[in-house]
Amino acid sequence: MNNSLLSKEELSLYDYVKLRNLILIIFALFKYLKLKDANVSLPKITTDFRVRYDDSIKVDSLSITDINLKNLLLKVKDESQKRELLSKITLALRKLNELELQVFSLIFYKCKSEQEIMDTINYGKDKVREIRKSACIKFVSALGLDYKCFK
Repeated sequence: MNNSLLSKEELSLYDYVKLRNLILIIFALFKYLKLKDANVSLPKITTDFRVRYDDSIKVDSLSITDINLKNLLLKVKDESQKRELLSKITLALRKLNELELQVFSLIFYKCKSEQEIMDTINYGKDKVREIRKSACIKFVSALGLDYKCFK
């Protein structure tokens, strides 16, 4: 996957709601981890749109076999599995280009509205939606979960 936005043809293959719902499961996991331990290290997007995760480890495969919250919660009970899962999420975030990272951060990390995103990045609604969907597809695809999001 190159670093440009996905084409309109590629974007049209995916259902954004399904993509968003998978990503929201991951962010629900982040909230749970923060509740359990306020000092937990999570993947983050810096102000200069770089992805950081301080406890990153080398992983053999990016694929996450099951994206249901119950199974993810069971995995994070084991410290090494938690670090592996968060490392995979970090690597998936690194597949996004700077503009995609900016929009992804505004949507999922900062919970901004579409209008706030348009105002921040100075693009219209259609372009913001393209960037948003491209970012979500790249992220979910890197985790090997894109097959769940086809139209």
